[in-house]
This record gives sequence, C-alpha cells and structure tokens, in this order.
Amino acid sequence: MRGKRVVFFSTPAYGHLQAVYPVLARLVRAGVRVDWYCTEAYRELVTATGAHFHSYCVDFSRYPLDRLTADFFSLYRGLLALNRRCYLHYRREIRENPPDLLLYDSMCSFGKNLAKQFGLPSVCLCTTLAYNLPVLLGTNLLLPSLKLIGQHLPQFLKLYRREQHFRRREGLPRCHLLDLFVNAGDKTLVFTPRALQPFVRSFPRSFVFVGTTIRDRCGKGAAYEPCDIYLSLGSIFAARAGELERLLETPLFRGKKVIVSAGEAAADLQKRLGRERLTFLRRTEQLSLLGKTRLFVNHGGLNSVYESLYFGIFQLCVPQQEEQKLTALVAERKKFGLYVRDFSGLTAEKVEKQRRACRPQIRKYQRILRAADGTTQACREISKLLISTGYPDRKAVYL
Repeated sequence: MRGKRVVFFSTPAYGHLQAVYPVLARLVRAGVRVDWYCTEAYRELVTATGAHFHSYCVDFSRYPLDRLTADFFSLYRGLLALNRRCYLHYRREIRENPPDLLLYDSMCSFGKNLAKQFGLPSVCLCTTLAYNLPVLLGTNLLLPSLKLIGQHLPQFLKLYRREQHFRRREGLPRCHLLDLFVNAGDKTLVFTPRALQPFVRSFPRSFVFVGTTIRDRCGKGAAYEPCDIYLSLGSIFAARAGELERLLETPLFRGKKVIVSAGEAAADLQKRLGRERLTFLRRTEQLSLLGKTRLFVNHGGLNSVYESLYFGIFQLCVPQQEEQKLTALVAERKKFGLYVRDFSGLTAEKVEKQRRACRPQIRKYQRILRAADGTTQACREISKLLISTGYPDRKAVYL
C-alpha cells in the first residue's frame, strides 16, 4: 500500500481519538501517508502514530465538546457552524490535492460533504454506538430529543433552513438530523461488537461493526497498587468538585481504598480530602489501573464501559448525557453492569451481590470483546477501498 495517501479529519476529544489511533498507526506502518487533522492538544498522540499532524483551522476552544454534548440544542447549533466553517476552509485544499481515501470521525459531517463534493471514497469512523431512526425511536434518546426540539423549535427551524440553503448552494446532499452523529460514508466502521449494538439488524451492510481496538492499546503502563474502587466520571463531573465530594461520602465508598480520576481538581481535592485510602489523580492510565481494581464507577462513556468489560470488571455507570445513559442501559440490560441513579442506599454488600449475579454475563461479553480484533477488521475494510483506487496487488490487506 506504499504510495497511498489518506486524509483523516478527527474529532479532538480523548475518547474519540483513543478508539481509532491503533488503526491509523497500522496504516502508517503499512506505508500509507496519513495526514491527520486535529488540535494542538493532541499533537503528541497523532505524531506518535507516525502520521503527519495538521492543526485545524478552527479554534475548537470556541466549541468545547464537553459543554456542547451536555445539551443537544447547543450541540446541534455548534456542530452545524463548525462543520460549515471546516467545509469552506478545506474545500480548496482537498480539490487541489485529493487523497486516495478520506477518513472522518462520525461527528465531522464536513468530511462526508468533502468526499461527496469531489467524488472521493470515504470511511466514517464511529467511536460511539451507531445511530439510525430505529435507535432514535426505540431508546431513551427519543423523548429528550423531542423535548429539546419543542423548547427551541423556532431556533431549530431557523438553523435547519440555513443549513439546507448552504447545502443547496454547494451542491451537497440534504441535511438530516442524524447527520450530527453518524455521517455514513462508503463504509462506516463502528468500533463496537454487533452483540452490544442496539437494533443492529436495522443497519445496512455498509456499516461494519469491527469491535474495539483495546487489544492494541494494552501494554506496559504506570504501576498501580490494587484498590477496591476506581472512580472516573469524566471531565464534566470532575469540574464539579462539590458533587464529587458528596458522592465519596456515600456508604459505598466508606472504608474502601479508592482511586479517583479528578482532572484539574485533583490537587485541591487531595489536599482537602486525601487520606490513607483515598487518592486523587489528575489523570490515570486506565487500561493499567483496571487490572488492579474490583469495581469501576464510570460515566457510561463507551470507551470506559468496554475497557471495564474487557478486563472482566463489574461497573457502576453514572451517566450525565443521553448518549451515556443509552450505554448505561445497555450495560444494565445485558447484565454486565449497573445503571446507578442514586448512591444513597447503595452499600458495598449490595454491589457485591450484584457483581456475583452478573459474573456469567460479564464473562460472556468479555469473551466477545476479546475475540474481536477491531484494528485488523478496520484496516481490512480500509484496504479494500484503497485497492479500489488502483493498487495493483488485489490480495493485499493490512494485518
């Protein structure tokens, strides 16, 4: 595959990048030039793969994803503006120097639009659960979405009309609501196993559920002492030090050895609350720590849920966003975790009883996760499209 060139438009958010970087690294090792667009905060991660780093033209600090994803209307408005700006900026660049293949994160609709505009083969990398109309109508996402649309109906209609006008002017396909989340390409690679995707049979064959890349992200990391509970509730919750303190005062955590991923608040919390059995860290190497804990309390982020399951760890999910609530509901319905709405009556004894009851399902889905090689599957699908652009060895695949 030497001599091929791929452009990747990524979403600059830790979870999105963690799930896909082994795929990009393997493409580079196979001789493909990868031009990876991201923000300066992730330059080191990008260059470590061997890809060529390109800083986005847009100041993403104006579109903080942690804040936007907490409110669907803010997300809708922010992504429409962001994607229009990126499309207009990169249109000339892609026209004058077209890649053999265009890769883009599922939230980057401008990537799909650029591929459509210039007739380029494209692959959407979906690091969340996949969304379509059955998923929207048949899960917890429907009512909150309708409520928010009702609350902001005039603004929604105004934004929608503006986007449709923009797309007509540029000769692009019409905008659909789900384009904000899954912008299907010629292939859409979903980094989740089929067994854990809601309404999986409702997706077309162009959606390939490749599984996770956890296998390729495991390795030697930081050394941690064993602990009873690992608590990581994401950057949104970490900023709410008061809520974190109240949570740690509930019965479940009393007398337990707890490691807390607390972001920027870690130093202050350690000074005020730190004691022999309670440690606050600014950041953890999660894949190293999960092998040293008995219980993982997370925010329902897909990476965290799958990483916990990969190591066979029982988990409590405390979601703050509708997307995370859906993942937490999947964990609860598949019986490998628990969706926690209230910690006040939750004791260590109750959690241990739940953990023992869930053990068979944890083992079942752990085997499914470990059997899938998401990196190899994704690279095979990408290589098929690269072969279609004129590579002479039609048997070549990335392994």
